[in-house]
Amino acid sequence: MIYSLSGDNNFLAILALEKLVADFKLKQYEIYNYNFNVYESTATTEEANDNFKDATTETKDKIFSSSNETILNKIFYNLNFIDLFSNHKLIVIKYLNEKELPKKDLDFLKISLKKIEANPNITTIFITQKPLNLLSKLKVKKQEFTKLNPQALSNFIDQTAEENNVKLTNQAKKLLTSFFGDNTGALYNEIIKLSNYKSNINDRDILDLIKEPNLSNIFGLTDAIASKNKKLAIKLLWQEYNAGTFDLLIFGTIVNHIRNALLIKEYQKSPKTPPDVHRFVQQKLLPFVNSFSLKQLQLMLVELFKYDLKIKKGKINAMLSLELFINDII
Repeated sequence: MIYSLSGDNNFLAILALEKLVADFKLKQYEIYNYNFNVYESTATTEEANDNFKDATTETKDKIFSSSNETILNKIFYNLNFIDLFSNHKLIVIKYLNEKELPKKDLDFLKISLKKIEANPNITTIFITQKPLNLLSKLKVKKQEFTKLNPQALSNFIDQTAEENNVKLTNQAKKLLTSFFGDNTGALYNEIIKLSNYKSNINDRDILDLIKEPNLSNIFGLTDAIASKNKKLAIKLLWQEYNAGTFDLLIFGTIVNHIRNALLIKEYQKSPKTPPDVHRFVQQKLLPFVNSFSLKQLQLMLVELFKYDLKIKKGKINAMLSLELFINDII
């Protein structure tokens, strides 16, 4: 059996993967995980990371190429070898880039998958951003996860809240989406945190639960940008990161704040429909909104989307992209 989980909503794909893996664990399958986004090394993790950070682009390509070959050999072995003592296998293959595979490896992978597509004892799950062409002629159970529209996002919040035995008011939901936008991973984690607090949550509860230093740093960062204080903005950026906030969450929050600022600015220019942004966030963003023109805010968003694409392609990390972004606009 073969599964394909794809789409640009990586968190929902990972969530679906975790549920599948849990089911197969209950069936006592042996689980094999292979991730083409992580290179393997005989060195310690710290040594490997240091060596990789200092490596040239050419050396990094060689590292990835060598690692991919190692992963492929392991996958080929597990697809083609039947263990007499443990013949129930789940093989999870993450972020395979078929364009980078040599033709002979791609052909052998297709042949290997063809052999096991109807085998109930071997299940393979692929998780990728785009559906794989190599699976097009095979029997595959496909699921595609895309960015959620407003109604689907609202349903996701309600479903996640229900699964965790907590109820959110409409204002609470609005505040969460004002903070995190359509970042389903961040929303999911915040709802789980809220469920440990009380069973009924309003927007004031959320504001009370947010750590003041983190809240101050994010809005303080936009205030520093608004006042053209580059040194303070970069200091606050790294302060947030060093406090333990995940770099991609910081990046996503900044993108969402600028998107909210753009909505507020558009409403100031043409006050027809009020922006779907919680009033608390509107008040906090006013200094930032009033410091830039509509055109400048639009260009900021475009620039961040360009960095987002580079991050997804592994060409730059989130913190460096934010530093460059701050340097560009101040």
